[in-house]
Amino acid sequence: MGKITLQGVKNARDLGGILTADGREIRKKRLLKCGQLSEATQKDIEILREEYGVKLIVDLRTEGERKAYPDPEIRGVSNIWNPIFKEDIQGAGVFTPGEKEILEKHLKSLFILSHRFDSMEEEAVKDVREMIQEKEFDPEVYMARMYHKFLNNQVVQKQIKQFFAMLVNRRGGAVLWHCGAGKDRSGICAALLLYALGVPKETIIENYALTAESSEDTVDYILEKLFPADVPGNEEYQSLARRIFGAKTCYIEEFFRAIEKDFISVDNYLQKAVELHVDNIVRLKTLYLK
Repeated sequence: MGKITLQGVKNARDLGGILTADGREIRKKRLLKCGQLSEATQKDIEILREEYGVKLIVDLRTEGERKAYPDPEIRGVSNIWNPIFKEDIQGAGVFTPGEKEILEKHLKSLFILSHRFDSMEEEAVKDVREMIQEKEFDPEVYMARMYHKFLNNQVVQKQIKQFFAMLVNRRGGAVLWHCGAGKDRSGICAALLLYALGVPKETIIENYALTAESSEDTVDYILEKLFPADVPGNEEYQSLARRIFGAKTCYIEEFFRAIEKDFISVDNYLQKAVELHVDNIVRLKTLYLK
């Protein structure tokens, strides 16, 4: 998965070049992922449009993120909003009160990770800090619970289904999808897509780890924001926080384990929950493999 060097965009990657289990290769300049585009420079836009041939951008962020940090309008490029989860999802009866709290905390974590240091900063930092400082807080258990709720949420399943539908129905040019940080939402969509294309799970996990490598400067900034030197026990808490905000391979491994626990297999999840059937997978492989 090749890194795309952009000035104002984090975690930009081209999935091209990744090999499938049967020896085929993902076409280059067809499937791209990144963090938010709101700070993309004119040069960045030219690279995406001219060098990579982007024709469709899929925005996976919430309505609030999209309004506060809108994508730039790019001539000749369609932009479709397909939020993996929505701010009003808590009021839809999909989550129990406890699950709602998990989602709210995680959304605020995403806001911080996306450099959303505006009027929401103080409240977001406070809530995330309190969560991490809770007695016996376990980052791995927290992330595992998030992925479990994520997988079983019907609204999320519907949005992932729409994400795949857009890829299946493409007629040329590259597709770029993004969230705030280019880690959780866009990373999970990339993992499921790679699996559907026939990429071995071990390779998917290795490529997910690349996100961590390109996020270290962002993560360090967040940790200092959450737990500066004047916070008692700041080093211990920073260590815990790093296990959340870094794109650790154990989380994508937990994601796959959660699928296999609840749906028996990833193939079954794609077919039953996302309604990605054999003809759709054949179409994806025709479009994006060589």
